[in-house]
Amino acid sequence: MIYSLRNILRLHRKRNAFSRLNHFRASNGDENSHDNSNRNKKKQFETLFQQYKDKIVFNSYLEHDKIDLGHYKYHIKSIRHARKSEAKRYEEKKLPPLPVALQYYVDKDRLLDEETVEENEESPKNFQLPFSRTTDVKICEDEITISKLSKEEFDRSNINKWMTNYEHFDDAMLSEDENYDDLDTQWSKHYGTADPMEPISHVNCGGCGALLHCNDPAIPGYLPSELFKGRKNEELKKIECQRCHFLAEYNIALDVTVHPEEYEKLLQSIRHIKSLVLLMVDLLDFPCSFWSGIVDIIGPDRPIIIVANKVDLLPGDSIGYLKRIKESLMSEIKKTRLREANIKYVALISAKTGYGVEDLISAMFKLWLYKGDVFLVGCTNVGKSSLFNVLLQSDYCKVHAVDIVKRATVSRWPGTTLNLLKFPINRPSGWKIRERSVRLQSDARLLKTEKEIRREQLSGKNISEAPALIGHIGRTFNEYQVFSDNIAEKRQPIEVLDERHELFKKSKWFYDTPGVIHPDQVLSLLSTEELLLTIPKKLIRPQTYYLHKGSTFFIGGLARVDLFDCTDPCRFTIFCSENLPITVVKTDEADEIYKNFVGTELFAVPTGGSERLMNWPGLQKKQDNIQYTGEGPKLCCGDIVLSSIGWVSVTAKIDTRCVVTAWTPEGRGIHKRYPSLLPYSINLKGKRVRDTPAYMLGNIFTDEELN
Repeated sequence: MIYSLRNILRLHRKRNAFSRLNHFRASNGDENSHDNSNRNKKKQFETLFQQYKDKIVFNSYLEHDKIDLGHYKYHIKSIRHARKSEAKRYEEKKLPPLPVALQYYVDKDRLLDEETVEENEESPKNFQLPFSRTTDVKICEDEITISKLSKEEFDRSNINKWMTNYEHFDDAMLSEDENYDDLDTQWSKHYGTADPMEPISHVNCGGCGALLHCNDPAIPGYLPSELFKGRKNEELKKIECQRCHFLAEYNIALDVTVHPEEYEKLLQSIRHIKSLVLLMVDLLDFPCSFWSGIVDIIGPDRPIIIVANKVDLLPGDSIGYLKRIKESLMSEIKKTRLREANIKYVALISAKTGYGVEDLISAMFKLWLYKGDVFLVGCTNVGKSSLFNVLLQSDYCKVHAVDIVKRATVSRWPGTTLNLLKFPINRPSGWKIRERSVRLQSDARLLKTEKEIRREQLSGKNISEAPALIGHIGRTFNEYQVFSDNIAEKRQPIEVLDERHELFKKSKWFYDTPGVIHPDQVLSLLSTEELLLTIPKKLIRPQTYYLHKGSTFFIGGLARVDLFDCTDPCRFTIFCSENLPITVVKTDEADEIYKNFVGTELFAVPTGGSERLMNWPGLQKKQDNIQYTGEGPKLCCGDIVLSSIGWVSVTAKIDTRCVVTAWTPEGRGIHKRYPSLLPYSINLKGKRVRDTPAYMLGNIFTDEELN
């Protein structure tokens, strides 16, 4: 019997429906087994903790209420909780027993006897190291399965959008009237295949700057051949590559093949042209985020502006703390090759909140005018792409290009900018500078009024959730002002950025460059989930501990500090993400506790099961001990920098010696920093929690309170 094409399609749909049903049943079974596995892990952790609880002096994850509330309030809260639990049990005992006839009605398949659950072997969990150095990967179906949307959410989304989630792809949406010779041809149009024979285009991805192609998914700028082939350059300019698509839509980074040597090749041209360099550093991770090698590339005579980002995440320790932050930054810069650089200006900014960005723009207009191009350089994860996006919407970008230049892809992963993104710089003529000054003065008055209102709103409230430093970035000019004498040209919108266009061919350009992976950073050793726990996202609340000689504390499972020698007890103020628990133990028992609890919720990071621990490098100590000399109980005498994990400020009695040993993964990024970044942060602590080495979390000052 000969089947028509319509019958073949109908049978194909039925087969897919059964496969989806089987997949749904299998996924439910996987969820049940996953729940059982989680219960087994929790039971094992509780058993292990009971065995070692006498050796754990303190853990902020288990006793976080004591740090927030103090001993007395925590005791009252515990009594109230016990009374509520007792009242609930009493109410349950008063209920009549379940009739015998109804006891057999219970669905026994849904009951779980924790004592008889068989321990299932832990299924291996795929983990990703997005900050690692280059790796060759294959894009498989598991990587394309990014987001498990509900059927309703998927139907509401654009079905024609490329990279459709294949778990929810319905073949019934394909037209039956289209004459396809092979059903696989339909399938591939929504999945994507590579074509190594297709030549590479000359169009850059608007998100990362890499040249678009369809040759290999592991090479930056990849697009599926079904999307790439047959398109004109004007069409390709409106499409982002597969990597940027996943970053923007699903917050997932795909590994690509980029060698660190290629980064420097992209920047070689800076030495030979008249240009200004913006060197961006991370205030939460210096000197590990210093790229001193830029001096070898651009030479010592090229003007440089140091842009220190993430100042909004630093708590104010006392009046004038921003000035002391800048002094500490410059002190560390002078210890590197950057001391030979031609540094013209130092800016403290927050690309997230906008603080300091307008001052940076004014400094660039004043110091550089319109002499040449500007390059934004720095290590990974310092916020270059975020600053690029901010400047793109500011007075520094030529007004005609604001709406046609695509924003850079912003994420926590390095290597996001894989080629040079750019926008044309606004020429700072006299009337423009005057108009901009008028706007900034008006904004300053409004900002002052807003600060007063904000101070009243925050008075007497917990302000730890509010950012300390906020700025406003505005635009002085618009297209109507520029085209006031040529309305006809204004009516012809520009859809894509063309360097040969009359408006842009004589322009100077602002470039966002790729991030350089610093060998001191531990980010390359962390998986995606671990990065989300490690990198701070809001204002840091420091934790202070009072330790004696022979004590050790862990920051998650990422760092360890031993108090090797001291004449008197010392205080350690820890600055890190609130998701990383602090564990205090005796130094003699530190190795045993770390070996048994690494990978568990007690340390939080690393996470990912046994397969992850097999690839975990472990902690290694710096060969030389770090020594500090105390400067009194109200002043920090230096910092222990622990790469991207955080830092620790040390406080000791005047002229007393404090010797510590620091450990990080592979011993990366351990530095002694003096003067301390926040020398008065020891005074932010609260009262000492009874019977523990911890202090309560103190109040965090805002800029309104310090000014």
